Amino acid sequence: MNLNTKNKTLKPSIDELADIYYKKALERFPEWAYYSDIELERHDTINSNELSEIAKWESFEDKLYSELSKLDTSQILQKKDKITYWLLKEKLESSIGLRVCKRNLWDVNHLSGWQSMWLSLARFQAVGSEELRVQAFDRWNQFPSFVKTEIKNLKKGLSLGYSMPKVIVELVIDQLQVLQDYKIEDSPFMSPAKRDDDQHFQIQWEKLLVDKIIPTLLEYQNFLKNEYLDAAREEVSMLALPNGRDCYQAYIRASTTTNKSGEEIFELGQKIVARNKSKISELGLDLYQTSEFTEIIKLMNEDASNYFNTSEEILEVNSQLLSKAKEESKKWFAVLPTTEVAIKTYERHEAGTGSYEAAKGDEPAYFRINLNNPKQQQKGHNEVLTFHETYPGHHLQIGIEKDIENLHPISKLSWFGSYIEGWARYSEQLAEEMGLYEHKSALIRRRALPSRGMVVDPGLHLMGWTKEEVVAYIMESGFNEIEALTGYHRSIIWPAQLTSYDVGGEEIKALRILAEKKLGDSFDIKEFHSKILENGSIPLGALRSMINNWIDMKSI
Repeated sequence: MNLNTKNKTLKPSIDELADIYYKKALERFPEWAYYSDIELERHDTINSNELSEIAKWESFEDKLYSELSKLDTSQILQKKDKITYWLLKEKLESSIGLRVCKRNLWDVNHLSGWQSMWLSLARFQAVGSEELRVQAFDRWNQFPSFVKTEIKNLKKGLSLGYSMPKVIVELVIDQLQVLQDYKIEDSPFMSPAKRDDDQHFQIQWEKLLVDKIIPTLLEYQNFLKNEYLDAAREEVSMLALPNGRDCYQAYIRASTTTNKSGEEIFELGQKIVARNKSKISELGLDLYQTSEFTEIIKLMNEDASNYFNTSEEILEVNSQLLSKAKEESKKWFAVLPTTEVAIKTYERHEAGTGSYEAAKGDEPAYFRINLNNPKQQQKGHNEVLTFHETYPGHHLQIGIEKDIENLHPISKLSWFGSYIEGWARYSEQLAEEMGLYEHKSALIRRRALPSRGMVVDPGLHLMGWTKEEVVAYIMESGFNEIEALTGYHRSIIWPAQLTSYDVGGEEIKALRILAEKKLGDSFDIKEFHSKILENGSIPLGALRSMINNWIDMKSI
């Protein structure tokens, strides 16, 4: 491995190792740049899904990790260097750990599968000049071979006992049909042509879709329908896969940045759910004159005043909540993001109840909302979602992170779910302290679901829970069957991801309690929030170390 250090007699520094990783990662996965708002010199390549190329990347990771392990961490004194070390160490260790899953041999999914990546690339593809148009065609002409390689990898996976469960395969088949049913001019794959004013390019791009993209989608769909579906597994637990238990533990590590076991998370989740249910009983007595949990949830779901009437109302209410939350955040945070967040609705081929998209280039960040079926959308749930995704949640945290200077560029490639989703979960509680909730049902709603992911996810993958048990447990919190099924499917596709919200949220809450206890009257909420947010997304162990150091310094 050529480290390309300036002084060959010295061990590479943490900055040099991070530089190497950053450069190689963007060469290997150029699409990461678009998600991370990184400028690329060219826009004509895509990550290779050939198993031989994946093996080369794994060899690179191993060599880099070996060099990282040689560093004397006691000599890493600067805070920015410590952060760089933690980021690189976590990225390498979690990636190396996930190899046991062999996910590239069974990655069929409707949320983050290859088709989702290419749909994003259609939006991000640079156009507007002759050179960029040539690069666009160079990249997209690789689409058929990329998909053929996916099929080849899935066939190998089947031969080795790896597959995605049938229930997910069926969802992907349906999604591919939606993508094929678009009129060509309306297809999301037409985005590059719509953003370029060259008529010849538009004609040729449409021809590309007709001749290559759409037929390739059909080829993959037919493979799933005619060959893969019958061979796919019925059992959804990770334990049905080779080395499934080790794989699930690797997903926990990657999702939570901790070494907690599934059993530990399951037990903790049950305790928090019980505590939340007890508080809901108190709230229900005030709102619905009953302390019985199931009855409270039933009355909340039957409360006509808790539902929207029109799509326009959803849009108007969300706009008002967003403005209110931003203004109130000034009282709780020393700084706010310089980037704006705008509301953007889902398109037909997309699925979701709400999500956040970070700002890229000159565009603002987006709070994605679903305007369908307004009379089935609860106002209380909508409030929790808005504050989770915007202020004081995702947009505030991610927006502030984008404004941080002097972090190593590797930070742009390092997003840890337990920190990011943990902050957003903490923000749901903080929003109550800030007085943001307007419907009392939101106070129930924000307590009803949290930590259930810590229960249903290991329940599904380790404890033998059935689909019916998972759906019933989620629905007990007040969600309808469709929403519960979404959570069920999500746990199958992204094992352990649902645990990251509350593993991270509980850690941030615990750090705040620790700081309040040790600092007493000198505790300042704005300062605490600044310390949580000032380093961007970092592993939970690193976050605790930073907060402990801050407490120690203030206590002197």
